[in-house]
Amino acid sequence: MRSEAMPDDIRAVLTEIIDSYGIKILEDPDRLAQFLEDRSSLRPEDTFHLTFALRFLLKCGWRPSRREYAKHGADYRPALVSQLGFTEEQADDVMRLVGWLMEMEYGGSDVEEHDKAVVAVPGNLKKISGGVANRPRTMRIRTKSLYNGIILIASLLVLVALFFQIGNQRTPSGDELRIAFFAPMSGPAARLSHVQLKAAQLAVERVNVRGLSRGEYKLKVIGFDLPSDPKAAEKAVAEAMSDRSILVMVLGRADAVKTLAPLADRLEAPLVVAAPEPLDGALLDESSMPYLYSFSLVSDAASRGKALAYFATQALHKNKIAFYYNPDDEASASIYKSARKWAAGFGAEVAAELTYRRGGGHYAAMRAFAESGADLLILPGGGAAAAEIMPQRAAAGFGALVLGDGYTEKLPEQAGLSLRGSWWVNEVTALDPQISSVMREYRSLYNEECQPGDVAAAILSYDAVMWIASAFQSTPGFRGEAIRHTLLATRNLPLTHATLTIDPRTHMPLNKSSALIYCADGKGIFQRRFTMRRN
Repeated sequence: MRSEAMPDDIRAVLTEIIDSYGIKILEDPDRLAQFLEDRSSLRPEDTFHLTFALRFLLKCGWRPSRREYAKHGADYRPALVSQLGFTEEQADDVMRLVGWLMEMEYGGSDVEEHDKAVVAVPGNLKKISGGVANRPRTMRIRTKSLYNGIILIASLLVLVALFFQIGNQRTPSGDELRIAFFAPMSGPAARLSHVQLKAAQLAVERVNVRGLSRGEYKLKVIGFDLPSDPKAAEKAVAEAMSDRSILVMVLGRADAVKTLAPLADRLEAPLVVAAPEPLDGALLDESSMPYLYSFSLVSDAASRGKALAYFATQALHKNKIAFYYNPDDEASASIYKSARKWAAGFGAEVAAELTYRRGGGHYAAMRAFAESGADLLILPGGGAAAAEIMPQRAAAGFGALVLGDGYTEKLPEQAGLSLRGSWWVNEVTALDPQISSVMREYRSLYNEECQPGDVAAAILSYDAVMWIASAFQSTPGFRGEAIRHTLLATRNLPLTHATLTIDPRTHMPLNKSSALIYCADGKGIFQRRFTMRRN
């Protein structure tokens, strides 16, 4: 009795499997059996007969991936019966199925069918114009294969874009991690710029002697001239940074921040501002968001004003405060606005506030302050003008305490004993013992003194390089984005002039300590660094 023929749904399942995995899936009967069991409700014996026969055919040399083997399918029927124990009906069903698969793959074959398999009757076969020789060889469009091809092309495009991006990334030159230092290297400001560059180089020497955790690398700082014209400065920096081996930029002048901060974002190269002048405001773009790649080592004017108000009210405990500032000086005016706001916030009364111009007299203003009843006079950003203000204060009989911003080492020579009893808050001072130690190394390396008025600029450049070196040590790779994330995550980093924490909202120092100086007998004495308490 003839056994049941293989069910028709095995052809649909096999077509789907071959569409997904190709005709060569027939060369792996075990895997094919698993797919058939998962995707159809076939009888186990049907799957077994097909895969058992395929193993035998493959052992005999038959290959489904070779079209010329298609015509040999009928020759294996007797062998399946004699060697594997198939019935004639089972062998016929299996070989008919194999022949059908080969025909579907290659668009027709010379496989001989059994006498009872196909009967040619009118209407059963389509008439082909010109005969069988003109029959086109067709192949079905495999949607799965098309989808895989699209995925492959998309993957290749992504890889090409990735390699292009990698090619555009900044990478070290040999064993050097390069830092570009931008400052006016010519003109009136050249002398101070060269001092800043030397201080940066001193930091490089110390780091290289100590060694980075990436032991195979060394730091290198390269100085570039920064034109005063904004457009020329932008062009000069862009040309310098076309060297892809330069990883980070340091800026020695605050007035170029607005020009270079947007450029740093376009270049995807971090910019560290180490200018001795306080920034007018935070490093914010037009949408009031910080520029991604720009960071400041220096506190802005608002932070310095807050420090003055904090020390006046919380340390000196003064409640009636007078302000005396220069409206023509941007830093002095900005510090005044912040100090006045925070003094009121800390509960103090503003007893008087007057302005002065450079070269003008101060006697009348001092008399007005004396009559106001103020017990403290704050000089926002008034370090340079204090040489004229302090003697006239004494002459006018105004005996209240003075709290100034920006003490300089020339003041004792210029103002003498009139400085007695005054307090000063500085971001950096040469009187700080830690800074004095670095200045001794500066003198030893360059065989020259760093002038007292240049110390703040020098130390900030020195600490900028130390900050960048610390970032290099903990940054994975050298991509600008990775370095900027490390700079942004700076927390409690000990530097020479202060301990640094970056505020992610502004990319500026968060609650950085200030240096406190007291003048006794007309000479400034460093007291300590103080930090505003958060409460």
